[in-house]
Amino acid sequence: MIFLEEKASKDEKKVTEKNHAYSVKVVLIEDRVGDLILEDKQKPIIQVATPPEFPGGKEGIHSPEDLFVAAVASCKMTTFCAMAEKLDLELLHLRIDATGYLGKGEERGLAFKKIDVHMSIGIDSEQSEKSAEKCVDLTRKYCLITNSVKCPVNLEYEISS
Repeated sequence: MIFLEEKASKDEKKVTEKNHAYSVKVVLIEDRVGDLILEDKQKPIIQVATPPEFPGGKEGIHSPEDLFVAAVASCKMTTFCAMAEKLDLELLHLRIDATGYLGKGEERGLAFKKIDVHMSIGIDSEQSEKSAEKCVDLTRKYCLITNSVKCPVNLEYEISS
C-alpha cells in the first residue's frame, strides 16, 4: 500500500511504501488433503485438497484454484468497499461473481488464462451513479491481488438503485 506522509514542509508530500507480510502453512492430513493454517490464530483452519477435476482430487474441499479465484473476488470487494467509504458512497448491496479459466500455460504446465469478474452494485437512488463508477475505476486500479496476478482480470459491473 502507498501512504502519504507529511514532511516538515506542508507543501511537500513523500510517498512511502508500507510492507506487510502474510504467512500460512499447510499440513498434509491424508492423501492430497491438508489443513491451511493462517498465521493469525483467530482465523479458522481451511481444509484444502486437489480439485476433483484432477487425478486424486477430492469433492467438497476447497482447492488452491478455488482460493486463487476467491482471492481476486474478495480483494475486489474489500477494495471497492474502501473506495466507497472514501467517496461517501452508501451501498445497499454488493455482489461479486468471479470465474477463473484454467488452460495450458505459456511456459509450462497449467495456468489461469483469465478471470472474469462481475460486480452487481446497489446504491440509493439519491446517490450519484458517477460515484459508483469512480469506485469501480479505483477498484480496477488498486486491487492488490489483481495487480499481483499474471493473467488478465476482466471486470464488468452493473449499478442499480
